[in-house]
Amino acid sequence: MKVAWVVTGAGHFLKECLEIVEKNKDKINLFLSSAGIEVIKMYKYGDFLERRDINIVKDYKSSSPSCGAFAAGRYDLLVIAPATSNTVAKCALGIADSLPSNLFSQAGKSKVPILVLPSDVSPRIESLTPTGRRIMVYPRPVDLQHLRTLKTFPGVRVANDLRELEDCLKFYL
Repeated sequence: MKVAWVVTGAGHFLKECLEIVEKNKDKINLFLSSAGIEVIKMYKYGDFLERRDINIVKDYKSSSPSCGAFAAGRYDLLVIAPATSNTVAKCALGIADSLPSNLFSQAGKSKVPILVLPSDVSPRIESLTPTGRRIMVYPRPVDLQHLRTLKTFPGVRVANDLRELEDCLKFYL
């Protein structure tokens, strides 16, 4: 089993997702979008990744050779976690103009299962800023609508929290 795991620009769930990647690093290639790279720098997780010997693919282009890996059968699962509301919207609307949304599109076209953990999973979320301060986030109704739409896609599983994400991963790994 080989997993392509994409980190977008979401800070919510980021630390926990990187810890899951670390535990399964022999089966995961970690893809960082340009926004993912930015958020990892903001939260100061770059050293964490470097010390863990995780296979990282930094891809600054939305359409790249990485996307063809799904058609070539190199990956058995795509995970987008954490996924910003922007990435969820693009995926739900069929827009493939960023690395995460293009990988989502190519995985779907190749019938590779997709697991998504959105950062905006409910109408009210407590999250941590890069400085460690707790804040409340209130996703817009349109963000939650895109999430509902994404849940209807064949081959796509949307996790509502970290526990559900880990349970789904156990099934695949």
